[in-house]
Amino acid sequence: MNFIDPKTDFAFKRIFGSSESQEILLSFINALLYEGNSVVESLEIRPFTQETPVHQDKPLVTKAQLKGGETCLIEMQFLNLFQSGKWVLYNAAKNYALQVNKGERNPEIKPLMTLSLVDSLMFGEETNIISRFALKEVDQLFDYPYNEFGLVFVELPKFKKDLTELETLTDKWLYFIKNVAQLDDIPEPLGTVPELQKAFELADENNLTREEFDILQQQLFLLADQRRFITSGKEEGVRQGIEQGREQGIREGIQQGINQGRQQGLEQGRQQGLQAGIEQGREQGIQEGREEGMQSGQLALILRLLRRRFGKLDKKTQNKIPCCFR
Repeated sequence: MNFIDPKTDFAFKRIFGSSESQEILLSFINALLYEGNSVVESLEIRPFTQETPVHQDKPLVTKAQLKGGETCLIEMQFLNLFQSGKWVLYNAAKNYALQVNKGERNPEIKPLMTLSLVDSLMFGEETNIISRFALKEVDQLFDYPYNEFGLVFVELPKFKKDLTELETLTDKWLYFIKNVAQLDDIPEPLGTVPELQKAFELADENNLTREEFDILQQQLFLLADQRRFITSGKEEGVRQGIEQGREQGIREGIQQGINQGRQQGLEQGRQQGLQAGIEQGREQGIQEGREEGMQSGQLALILRLLRRRFGKLDKKTQNKIPCCFR
């Protein structure tokens, strides 16, 4: 047996949005949104048309009847590689607003919840497979009084259980979504759930018409092209990053070498200048000392000659003699 991949828009809507999908979708929604509890009691599926690969941006919308009589809208979609969280917000806001008809005075606006499945990581550092978002006050975290807008994301790469580890209904549905295209038979842990058994029947490739098979193949080709485009873009980005890093490293290395050379040159010049100054000061000191010594010797000789000629000289006369050398 070959099974279609629900990661494509057409396969996802065929399994969960066809006229035969009522019980399948009910089990799936309760498993992923309400941890397997039967909160949603009934569904009204809005029919979809088979879409070409370039027009697969419309989510699957259902009207759900909850326990207690409350009614809400639930829209579901498997996001492709080029769709982001902003696209989810856009579709949710559009479907929420479309509940109001032009000219209607008191429209009945139902709460809306989105269920988006992704085959990539949106919140990489978080460990939860299923992440739920609602409107809350920023500081005190209390709910907005009219909190009728919820976003739920399922990150399939974070689900790593094998068949022997499946415990809950949520586990089984996540395993089905992630791995059904690689299976060639219905595993026992999944076949015991009637809704999953029916999902396998709708996913059986042998049950497709020729037109359905062609649409599915086109979407698979488009998905493969998207993956190749992203992979090549990442590889080119890495290559450019390495090249830019190398060039930047060379520039920084040269600049660092210049700075270090300048600093070393300044230090060496300072040391050489200091040494030269010391040498020059020493020579100048010797010269000045020599001159002062000669002057002192000449003065002493003159004083001796004067004493021999005139006898003892008074201090006033002795003090005037050095002025003759200036």
